[in-house]
Amino acid sequence: MEKFDIFSPFYYKANVAETTQIQDAYMGDIVANYNANPNSSNDWDVHTDYGLKGTLPNQIDWWTSVQHYKIYINNFINDYYRGLQLDWRIIEEPWYTVYGKGQKADQHEHMPCDFSAVHFLKFNPQLHEPIRFIHPEFTKTKYIKTFKPIVESNLGTCTKQSYYKEDFVPEINEGDFIVFPSELQHLVHPNTSDELRVTIAFNFSLR
Repeated sequence: MEKFDIFSPFYYKANVAETTQIQDAYMGDIVANYNANPNSSNDWDVHTDYGLKGTLPNQIDWWTSVQHYKIYINNFINDYYRGLQLDWRIIEEPWYTVYGKGQKADQHEHMPCDFSAVHFLKFNPQLHEPIRFIHPEFTKTKYIKTFKPIVESNLGTCTKQSYYKEDFVPEINEGDFIVFPSELQHLVHPNTSDELRVTIAFNFSLR
């Protein structure tokens, strides 16, 4: 028998060759902003410049990173849309998020954009939670986990990613860049280390 995935959520991953250049351009200002206000977010217990442009000590000019990210978005579109050269644009502008010890991101999505991208600018796979994608039918998977644990606990070779699991955690290294549908719910568990976890994210849509 052969297995086929249907109606499947996805994420694309590449490693940004220019990560060191982007770190050099931004990490100094990002860490300085974090030290000035470790809990700047209006939503969660993290430090971010999302929705806070103009209120932080160091303003971020995203031109450098966007020039690099364009390469990876164009590669994604070329692959996913099988060679079509489609026009796209970033919605609003990128933002960064810093996770200090104990800080996390609650479950959310990025609608109504088409796609979302995250660059793991400072990330230690031995210490940090990557990103946790939630099954689009998490009500059903929660039911299965509670009332039919035999289904989830006997997945054979499908234990990492399955139609019956509540979530999926990809393997991430520093410099990785992922793209995923904006409606895909996701979260980040608390950072249990003293080492900062830093990401740059943005949304984009076809036009």
